[in-house]
Amino acid sequence: MQQKELQDLVGRLGAADRELYEERAAVREFDGLQPRETAEALALLDVLRLRPAALLGVQVVSVEIEGDERCALLTGRNTRRLRLVCEADLAAVVSEQFDGAALLSPLPG
Repeated sequence: MQQKELQDLVGRLGAADRELYEERAAVREFDGLQPRETAEALALLDVLRLRPAALLGVQVVSVEIEGDERCALLTGRNTRRLRLVCEADLAAVVSEQFDGAALLSPLPG
């Protein structure tokens, strides 16, 4: 993987995943004595192994909407009406709550 491609992918990570990536890259480079480019590539693989949906550009959260708790997909758009309860795993939500398939619809106006 070229360095520019790697940085493009890293740029798509959310804040928490970016922090995990930077931590893993530093550990691999300094404690593992790996070359920087190798450490960064393997750190991205670490993040994707732990959070396979990290590059999708969506976040799955459990939210409270006017007192009703539900799971929602967010893309970073305006979410002022939502109160974050906890972050969830996309695959787990679809598998456990929707028996493996889910139909998405927009939030009510």
